[in-house]
Amino acid sequence: MQETMIRLAVPAKISAIDDDIVVGKDVLELVAGAMYADPLTVYREYIQNAADAIDEARGAGLLTSSERPQVQITFDHANRSVRIRDIGIGVSNGDFVRRLTAIGASGKRGAKQRGFRGVGRLSGLGYCQELVFRSRAKGDTKIKELSWDGRALREKLRDPAFTGGLGDLIRTIARVTTHSDDGTFPAHFFEVEMKKVVRIKNDLLMNEEEIRNYLSHVSPVPFHPDFKFGNQIRAWLIEQGVSDPIHIELNDDRGVVYHRITDRVESGRQASVDFSGAEFRTLTNSAGEVLAFGWLLEHGYLGAMPRGSRQGGIRLRTGDVQVGDASVLAPLFVEQRFGSWAVGELHVAHPKIVPNGRRDEFEHSAAYTELQDELKRLTTEIAQTIRGRSEARQRERRLSASIASAENWLDIAQRRALHETIRRAALQQAVEHVKGVEKQLAKKEPDELTQANLHRLRAQVKRLDISLEKKREGTRTQGTTKGALAAVNAILSSSLQAQKALPMAERVLAAMEGRLND
Repeated sequence: MQETMIRLAVPAKISAIDDDIVVGKDVLELVAGAMYADPLTVYREYIQNAADAIDEARGAGLLTSSERPQVQITFDHANRSVRIRDIGIGVSNGDFVRRLTAIGASGKRGAKQRGFRGVGRLSGLGYCQELVFRSRAKGDTKIKELSWDGRALREKLRDPAFTGGLGDLIRTIARVTTHSDDGTFPAHFFEVEMKKVVRIKNDLLMNEEEIRNYLSHVSPVPFHPDFKFGNQIRAWLIEQGVSDPIHIELNDDRGVVYHRITDRVESGRQASVDFSGAEFRTLTNSAGEVLAFGWLLEHGYLGAMPRGSRQGGIRLRTGDVQVGDASVLAPLFVEQRFGSWAVGELHVAHPKIVPNGRRDEFEHSAAYTELQDELKRLTTEIAQTIRGRSEARQRERRLSASIASAENWLDIAQRRALHETIRRAALQQAVEHVKGVEKQLAKKEPDELTQANLHRLRAQVKRLDISLEKKREGTRTQGTTKGALAAVNAILSSSLQAQKALPMAERVLAAMEGRLND
């Protein structure tokens, strides 16, 4: 054993790295679109930065609540360009070049802002021939512009002869321009323009309808005025410290972009879902620290929200910007399909729970593990609610079916044209079904069914019981033998459809009476 051990005769010498650190050109390719699987993500990145700028402008007293829109997205289909302008804090002329050429050095980390890695602003470079930034801050007389040549970038990335580092590449493809104020620009603003947008996935990046829908999911936008729980939810979120929403408009004549949630979810395969209320939740760890808070919409849990409605799922948000998609919590449900039955949003609040670079998940940390534990408890509770309500609906269907059968037998018992024995047998079948309903109602506590449905079922049973009692009092017993009654009962009870059993019962009675007469 001792022969295999290696011992160092002298302590190892530790020193700093003296060699030059090379950051290669390919880093720019990663941040210019390669990090994001969904092309629409570029809109989320730019709106996220705009929301931070607007919050700063609000804090500096530069914005009033009446100033709308705060973000304008303009599509120029003839020239294949998109411009996203916000009237936020802006970037001063003096800081403009330094801030917008910095890669991964935004200075926002730890400042409670949505974007903090300093890479998202270049996400559009992978989807257009030229990416342009323009801005100025309050008090600047000039407008600064920085343009990035996307075509030159791709050429340099393919060129093996270009061996320069990241800084050399940026100096090759980026140009700065200073413009005089011609009166067309706001006093403080920032805008990004994508020129010659590439066609991808049915021209997704120029499709106003798809972009509007996407922003209604991921962006910090207001609830629609017609959403009846919107004011209640917004007031509660403000109490928790969530910033006011921002107003985004597209030049598609549809006005402000609103949150995706509506009062009703239409479905072609099942009954429409009407939301009946909002429930608020706060998730904490063992130390009492708030991990997340949010809201869930109450409904009957009849099934999964239709995919076309895009309403299903409990979404996660940070800074009121969505992280991941509608299925982000699905793996935490005992049955993943339940993930699309619930509707709501949770705002992640703990400062140590941070979205990853793609913003499709969170960085792993002890705090995030605590959050997942709490989310698991929440999803388990939701799954129990789903199953409980499903069992209640099944029980209600069974009760309704029993009542319907009792009513059918009572109807048969009241037909004077039928043989007296058949009418008596039908009456006995009705009595048995009513007893079955009463027995089922006695098994469960009232809260297993909604009070309205329980009241309705009990009223039906009471009405049947009164009808049966009246029928019992008026029923004659002459001319009926016990054997004939037993035979008819056997025929009727063995048939799933009473109407089909009646002719057979008539024939059996006729045969039995014929033998008696002989």
